[in-house]
Amino acid sequence: MEIRSSLKRKSFLALAMYMALLIAIIGTVSYLVVEPPIRDQLEKNLDLRTQIIAAEIKEPLNSSLGILQSVVSIGNTHESQSHQEEMLFELFSVIDGVAVSGGLWPIPYSIEEGKAYKSLFFNRASDGQVDQVFSWDNPESGGYDKESWYTSVVGKPMGTVSWSQVYIDPFTHVQMITASSPYYVDDAFAGVATVDISLESLVAFVRKHAEEYELGVVLKDSYGDVITEHNFQVVEGIYISSTDFGDFKWYIDVVNANRLVTEQVYDLVSKVEAGIIPIMLACVMMGYFLINRFLISPIVIIAQKVDDSIEGGIIDLRYNSQDEIKHLIETFNQKTVFLEAEKQKAQASTKAKSAFLATLSHEIRTPMNGVLGTAQILLKTDLSEEQQKHMKTLYESGDHMMTLLNEILDFSKIEQGHLELENNPFPLEAIIGSINSVYFTLCSEKGLQFKVYSEVPPDRWYMSDKARLRQILFNLLNNAVKFTSRGYVEVYFKEVEKQGQNYLEIKVRDTGIGIAKEAQQKIFKPFEQAESSTTRRFGGTGLGLAIVKQLCSLMNGSVTLTSELGIGTSFDALVAMDRCEPRNQDAKEHRKLNYNGLTALIVEDNRTNAIIINTFMSNKGFECEVVENGELAIHAIANNEYDLILMDNHMPVMDGVEATSAIRSLPSSKSKILILGCTADVFKETRERMLGVGVDYIVSKPIDENELDDALYRYSERLYQYKPTLLKSSNAEDEETESLLLTFYMALENGDLEEAQEHFQALKAATTGIEDNHLEETLKAIQMKLTLGGGPSQSDLDVLTVLLKDFCK
Repeated sequence: MEIRSSLKRKSFLALAMYMALLIAIIGTVSYLVVEPPIRDQLEKNLDLRTQIIAAEIKEPLNSSLGILQSVVSIGNTHESQSHQEEMLFELFSVIDGVAVSGGLWPIPYSIEEGKAYKSLFFNRASDGQVDQVFSWDNPESGGYDKESWYTSVVGKPMGTVSWSQVYIDPFTHVQMITASSPYYVDDAFAGVATVDISLESLVAFVRKHAEEYELGVVLKDSYGDVITEHNFQVVEGIYISSTDFGDFKWYIDVVNANRLVTEQVYDLVSKVEAGIIPIMLACVMMGYFLINRFLISPIVIIAQKVDDSIEGGIIDLRYNSQDEIKHLIETFNQKTVFLEAEKQKAQASTKAKSAFLATLSHEIRTPMNGVLGTAQILLKTDLSEEQQKHMKTLYESGDHMMTLLNEILDFSKIEQGHLELENNPFPLEAIIGSINSVYFTLCSEKGLQFKVYSEVPPDRWYMSDKARLRQILFNLLNNAVKFTSRGYVEVYFKEVEKQGQNYLEIKVRDTGIGIAKEAQQKIFKPFEQAESSTTRRFGGTGLGLAIVKQLCSLMNGSVTLTSELGIGTSFDALVAMDRCEPRNQDAKEHRKLNYNGLTALIVEDNRTNAIIINTFMSNKGFECEVVENGELAIHAIANNEYDLILMDNHMPVMDGVEATSAIRSLPSSKSKILILGCTADVFKETRERMLGVGVDYIVSKPIDENELDDALYRYSERLYQYKPTLLKSSNAEDEETESLLLTFYMALENGDLEEAQEHFQALKAATTGIEDNHLEETLKAIQMKLTLGGGPSQSDLDVLTVLLKDFCK
């Protein structure tokens, strides 16, 4: 649109009038009223600051005279020189300050016949150690009685103090000054007492004080030699504050920049304000009227209209002037209409995306449950080595596919703000143990060193989201291991506190390929890797680091990186972690019980999943029955007795939520049956609905058999509620296994191989029902060694102990 009257010109004219008058008045008044008293006050302040510096320098030097007097007192005594030596050593051992050395310098040949110099000179080192120095007693050095600090007080009255020039100590290279005083024995001059004073701390004080108060300082001794100088620059017209001080007649010059003293300026400013306030008010009122009339009022009205239209709608305002405000209103309305349409499109797209991801998750997890479940089942069968290798490849490939799917789903949740953190207590050692067990092996296979360093106390517990912390670590470590072919991968843990909040600092370092500087800016962006070829070479979705960044942000932290191409990379993650008291842990993970005699109802509409779950449960000893939907499950429960229900969610006729709700509403004791949800739907809303209607625990598909074992053990009381005798039997079998294992070990320790053979056969019989290929191979190896008349190795026994620990009470 055509702008006929410029809003900018209106405001500029009003402000120009105000500023011209204000600057002229303030400039004139400031020069006539403020400048002279401020200058006078600054000079007084500078003189006061000079006196303070002089007093601070003089005080430690004068205090050193007390030490000198103590040395003189020791010299005045009739004590033997050895006793004087002890007293001086004691004196210099206890003093603390600028006096670093000193002693007694007797008249030559007065102490020992035939020996000219017999001084008692002690030096205190920076670590407090006191040593006696004899170098001055060497006649070849010229003799201490020729030194100026000695001759300056020879024959002088008691109490006379002479100060030397400032000099540089040849050993410590520190500025020093020596104070000398004569001492007398029986009113006869006996020698000179000295104290050497280090000026290092005084020089440091002068420099620090000068920097703190923006001063220029030069300090000189009585001979006119410069002791120290800092930022001392003299220009024409500058005020120099000078003073001399102390018996040593030092003097100091100080200059200062323009500095204001608030207390004095207050009165001066009051005078200025009294003169210019009426004129300033008139200018302000005139300027305000113009600005308010042509600028502020329209903008305020527009702001109010914008506030009213936050949820949508246009600005409905009658404004006649053809200026920028009119243009702003019309442009805003056009943008609002456009954005409203785009918002509706985005909301529809988001809903469609969420629905698609939910469907994608369920549809992929359902067949993957068949793939991974079948692989787990077949891995427990008697396969050849070649078959085992291919089956493990199949399982690992499927597991990797699930990892990629989870990354996409996690990032989608974070992006939409649907990811919520859980707060549960856990020990950091559990996380460290987890990464050690996983990545030590992975790194060893690649020929890499893997080390974990922790400065966190080993008994530290946190109240936070353990799974997400583990995800951050695993994503960073996966990245490090993936891109490192030689050298090492290291993890560092450290606690830091910022603004009262406790943080866990995690550093993951590697000696991998590194990241170019230009690529470091985009490395945390989704679907981005350092180079387009990286995905083809190393694999991955490019979401791992994006998820790490988002999770760190959700946990009130951050993540940064430093990297050099070809040398390596270091990721530094910081997450807020609240400490908590240690809790009792259930040490028996993946605990297995005897399930023979128990019955399970599998409610699953997918035939493949039903076969997998049926096989899992049957191998554990359950008698299983399979139905295709929730309605059939209710009929089956009404007519039969079950100890466990494995409930899918998405099913025809009646889904898992409805079926569970109906079961929990039964009037009989069957309503309390243990129900485990088995669903491929990983979204929080679905899990909350299932748990809300009475599902006890949810096992995600694809099913992990270890997770299933943990769930069955955790709810063992509910599982055996209808047949409690079976639980006691299972516990008894555990006790029997433990007893047989102990008696076998005792027989081996006693060297009785025949008795060990008998106990071993009983142990083999007790473990017949345990399906574990590793255990079977270990038992065969031990059996062979016993048959050949030798005992098993310690490594065999260690492996056996680990494999049977879950079957011992």
